[in-house]
Amino acid sequence: MWKIAIIDDDRQVLKGMKQVIPWEELNAEWVGESLNGARGLELIRAKQPDIVITDIYMPIINGLKMIEILREEQYKGKFLIHSGYSDFEVARKALRLSVEDYLSKPVSRNTIRDALLRAIASIESEKNVILEQEKLRDQLMLYEPFVRKELLKTAVTGMMGETEKEAVQILGYGDSSHMVIGLEIMRTSRIAGVKASDRLLFRFAIQNIIQEILEEEHYVFDYVELHGYHAALILHFDKSSLYSDIIHQVKQSACKLIDCIHQYLQIDVRMGVGGLKQSWADISDSMEEAFQFLTQEAASVQASSLYEYTKLSPVPSAHAAVKLKTMKFYQELVEDIKQTQGKNAPKIIRHYISALKQSQHPQYGRLQLLGAQFWAILSYALNDEEISLEAVSMEPSIERELSQVHTVDQYESWLNGKIAQICLNQQWHDNFKHKIAIDFIKQYIYENYSKEITISDLAEKVFISKNYLSQIFKDATGETINNFIIRVKMEKAKGMLFERKYKIYEIAASVGYKNIPYFSTTFKKHFGVTPAELIQ
Repeated sequence: MWKIAIIDDDRQVLKGMKQVIPWEELNAEWVGESLNGARGLELIRAKQPDIVITDIYMPIINGLKMIEILREEQYKGKFLIHSGYSDFEVARKALRLSVEDYLSKPVSRNTIRDALLRAIASIESEKNVILEQEKLRDQLMLYEPFVRKELLKTAVTGMMGETEKEAVQILGYGDSSHMVIGLEIMRTSRIAGVKASDRLLFRFAIQNIIQEILEEEHYVFDYVELHGYHAALILHFDKSSLYSDIIHQVKQSACKLIDCIHQYLQIDVRMGVGGLKQSWADISDSMEEAFQFLTQEAASVQASSLYEYTKLSPVPSAHAAVKLKTMKFYQELVEDIKQTQGKNAPKIIRHYISALKQSQHPQYGRLQLLGAQFWAILSYALNDEEISLEAVSMEPSIERELSQVHTVDQYESWLNGKIAQICLNQQWHDNFKHKIAIDFIKQYIYENYSKEITISDLAEKVFISKNYLSQIFKDATGETINNFIIRVKMEKAKGMLFERKYKIYEIAASVGYKNIPYFSTTFKKHFGVTPAELIQ
């Protein structure tokens, strides 16, 4: 019910007002009355009525002063002024204080009824707005991790536009410096030939190992998935940190990550360490430096698969300041192929070729290396969508094609030709029809595996029916949603078992299983051994 309070220094007015208000019709109740503004303040603070009917000229504190104090206290109720005086200055101040209505004494039953109905309608409208805002805020909280990841990706790849720059405060770390560690999963027999869903789980497991180790070592960091088998690990340090002070610890941690990933997953990775940057605007430079090992321009740290960026001697050219953002080029091109089937590819390639011409004068062998690198990264990226570039390409051998490329202009033509062949392939179009929804569902499962996840819940999040979602998910991944959820939970449980820090019942609970025997049965069905057998 709507709560109404009445403040007036005339007892007869208080009595009459209570009699004239159609309480039942309005679904309202009387919660109290006061003879002056001071007592009115106490009443309103205690009862928090939805609507207050008040006189202006009263003892101790007048009506306007009472309203002003309550507005300063963030009281949101509606005020109806009921007065026998007509004063322009009073009306102006009442307007400033967001008074709902100004009623002249004496007031009729119909007048007070209509005024109260308008106030109630206004309250209902504002409540609906608040509910919509809360609903939107809840949705934003749901999507915030994904928005954050996209912002991180645009920042680290140098693709951040003006809109993203304004939203960069979402990322935080404004008072930090940043360093990127580039990660490449080596395409060994352990990785090559497995299904896309298995590759996703491998990457998920790698991310878990990195997260657990770096949290133990008290790093502040973000992990960003890039194209194919590449990722960027962004480390955040105090603004006053110097490269020379942190690089030794960073290299030790990176070597530990490489060793643990190999030990627990039998997956080989290599990493590159970029420079330390003072702002988000320069973080893409650190990423380019971190991935210099792809073009064999970095020095290997001892005998490990860790590379440290070393600045090359400056090229004596008027355009030496132009930086060739190779990783940005790959990221832009892969994203454009996935999102628009290559509509912007010629423009992206033209910009890259222009920078390539200005930054250096590649020799024949250099172009072969760039072409092979481009094809490898594109192959890795599209493998996740079950697209084989060997099947798409019209030439049986990329090496043979590249042997015919002798100039930068020829290299540009070759790039454009390969993108056109890929994007004209009908298999490509079919595989990407529901990619955004499927990617969202996978990411949601990765981040919420500890909770109970139902297909109905997932279908609501992407606004399609659960039957259709089940169909397109299986078409895209080759397995059911429920099986994918179980696989994610089991991989996480396996990783925790290898840590040897948790009891089996703790691990079961952390991945969403309350029934320990059922957890053990599911684990054995998935890996062929029970959790207890695995750690023995």
